[in-house]
Amino acid sequence: MSRKDIILILSIGILCLVFSCGKKGNPLPKQQPVPAGAETLSGEVKDGVLFLSFAMPIKNLDGSDAVDLAGFKILKRCVTCEGAFEAFREIRLEDEKGYTMAGNKIFIYDDDLYHGYTYSYMVKPFTTRGVLGESSKIFTIRWEDPPTKPAGNVTVRENDGRVELSWHQEKGFFYNVYRSENGFYQLFPINKDPLSSPFFLDAGLKNGQKYVYEIRKVKVVEKRVLEGEGIRVEATPKDLTPPAVPRGIKAEKRGSVVQISWLENKEDDMAGYNVYRVVGRLEQKLTKTPIKETQFMDHNLGEHRFLSYYVKSVDISGNESEPSREIIVIVKE
Repeated sequence: MSRKDIILILSIGILCLVFSCGKKGNPLPKQQPVPAGAETLSGEVKDGVLFLSFAMPIKNLDGSDAVDLAGFKILKRCVTCEGAFEAFREIRLEDEKGYTMAGNKIFIYDDDLYHGYTYSYMVKPFTTRGVLGESSKIFTIRWEDPPTKPAGNVTVRENDGRVELSWHQEKGFFYNVYRSENGFYQLFPINKDPLSSPFFLDAGLKNGQKYVYEIRKVKVVEKRVLEGEGIRVEATPKDLTPPAVPRGIKAEKRGSVVQISWLENKEDDMAGYNVYRVVGRLEQKLTKTPIKETQFMDHNLGEHRFLSYYVKSVDISGNESEPSREIIVIVKE
């Protein structure tokens, strides 16, 4: 092979390296969007522990939508101990555990705290591709032991569609009331503001359904609300409203029997009717259990000249109405 042939082959090889023999190479990876920091990191003392909450970021630092958030890393620092921030908890949104969502806010709790110590917290989001986002602002709290459980017992009164709760008042404390739904207490009490008096009325409830309540004691220290653990009680509202009085009652003697009739009560919770007979001053209930029919035959007339009858409506909760108009029947002329 001549020297010119060697030079030609080398030249072709160099051109192939430069231009990749006419083939395009893989493009350089684009820089992944970085999530903005979690907003409004704050803390509240509830149920004897520290609840931390923050709003999920909806934008990346470049202004694009944060559509690929995978979770959050929560860091904790003991300021009193002069320690550095350390990993406290990692939340993965796909797991749906280890945290609670309320609106656009995430709630977690910390129960490993010591009285008089100061702690700081910080949150960092991360994406499904592992890109770590901007740090949140730091939240700091000096931990004070929350109140103990309320002293004494809770008195429960079960009424029609409502429950009344009362308890012993302790000086210098307020109270919050929580109601369990599906076995879990909500993050926020059912009272709008902390109660200054030991009484709460919960209305608009479903009769026959069991409700579980928890009363927690609250104190205010340097404008911070501290809420302790509570006392649990159960209550079941009861239907105490009687049905309407039967109308259109009639009674007449037919041979050896007296027939009593009345108009139908069309209320949804009707169980039936009870029929009563009056002999002198003695009132007798003629139906052992409420009857569905709107008439009744009295076969046991005895030797009485006059008999009086009235009817009461009965609902499925056992509530009995006021008596209907009393009807007098002449049995013997």
